[in-house]
Amino acid sequence: MKKILLIGSEGVLGKYFKTKLSNKKNILFLADIKNNTKYSKKNVHHFRLDLRSEKQIKDLFERIHKKFGKIDVLINNAGLTTEGIKNLNIKNLKEESYDSKIWDTTININLKGVFLCTKYFLRFHHDKKKLQKVINIGSIYGSHSPHHEIYKGLNFFSSLAYTTSKSGLIGFTKWLATKYSQQLTTFNIISPAGVYNKQPKKFMKNYLKLIPNNKMAHQKDIFSILNFLVHDSTNYLTGQNIHVDGGFSSW
Repeated sequence: MKKILLIGSEGVLGKYFKTKLSNKKNILFLADIKNNTKYSKKNVHHFRLDLRSEKQIKDLFERIHKKFGKIDVLINNAGLTTEGIKNLNIKNLKEESYDSKIWDTTININLKGVFLCTKYFLRFHHDKKKLQKVINIGSIYGSHSPHHEIYKGLNFFSSLAYTTSKSGLIGFTKWLATKYSQQLTTFNIISPAGVYNKQPKKFMKNYLKLIPNNKMAHQKDIFSILNFLVHDSTNYLTGQNIHVDGGFSSW
C-alpha cells in the first residue's frame, strides 16, 4: 500500500488524478486551497493548503508524518494557470502587461510552492533506504515558447511568469534527481500540452493546428504517465522531463 500526497487536487487535472488514485491500494492525502480540512474517510484524507504560506506547508508535512508515517510519493500538481490569472482582479487583463502581481503570485505558487513542498518532504519524509518518488507537473510551455498569435482577440493569454515558472521547474527537477539518485529517491517532471477545459472555439481551432494528432490532451492521457511513474517498476527513471503533447514538441 502506497502513501501518496497529491498537492493540487481540485483543478482540471487534480480532480481526475484523485479519482484514479483513491483506491484501496493507496492511502491518499489531498491538499488544495479549496479543500475542507475536516473531510476524511478511510484511506482518503483532505487538507486545506495555501502554497503561498510556508508555515501551512511545513505544518502539513509534519502533521502527516506524525500521524501516518512517511509518504512514498509526492505529486506537485498545484499551479496558477493562464486561466487562473483572470481571478487576480487586474483591470484590462487581455495581454502580457509585465504586471508584478501576476509575476509574484505565479512564481510563488508554481515554483516556490513546489520548492517548499519538496523542502519539507525531504525534512520529514525522506528515507535513504526506501523507494520514494517526487513527480512534478509542468507544462510544454516550460521548454517551448507559446505561439502568441493564437491568443489574439481572446480574453486570456499565456503569461511570461507561467512559462518562467514551468521552465524553472525543469531545472529544479533535474538538480534534485542527480542529488538524490543514489538514495532510492527519483524526481521526474511531466510536461503536458493543452488539456481540454472548454476553451473558446477560436482558440481550439488555432491551437490544434500546432498539434500533429489534432486534438487536445485529456486528463486520462496525463494520468497514464503519472501512474507509470508512481509504479515501482520505474525506479530507474529519474531526472526526466516527459512531454505528453500530441507531438507539439516534434515540429
